[in-house]
Amino acid sequence: MTHQIHENIIYEGKDLSMMSFPKVPLDHPRIIELTDEEIFASNKKGRMVSSSCWRGYIGSWEIKAGRLFLIKLDRDLKLDGSEPLFADWVSEELKIVVEYAFEGLRAGPGPGNKVKRAMIRNGIVV
Repeated sequence: MTHQIHENIIYEGKDLSMMSFPKVPLDHPRIIELTDEEIFASNKKGRMVSSSCWRGYIGSWEIKAGRLFLIKLDRDLKLDGSEPLFADWVSEELKIVVEYAFEGLRAGPGPGNKVKRAMIRNGIVV
């Protein structure tokens, strides 16, 4: 399998990435799947198909006050509204890259990366 583009996360005030890919609830009213016309209007290239992002979106997340929030979606999805969305559907371990072996490499396991693990249950860090 092709190494996947990392998700983005703000953790302890730092802009980092994570090698975890929490799913987003496609039936949530604030999560919108973009049409081909909307995607083309936003990037002039149309829908991007790449084996490095099978999920079809890149999420941006933030851990704040012990809670996980979805703050942005890119590519084929968008987060409606400007308020962060409390990610109460997420219950998994997040692997957050806190130090990169090679700066700029935000895909795959990245040998030599230092990783912090954060356990999330119903959107709350435990």
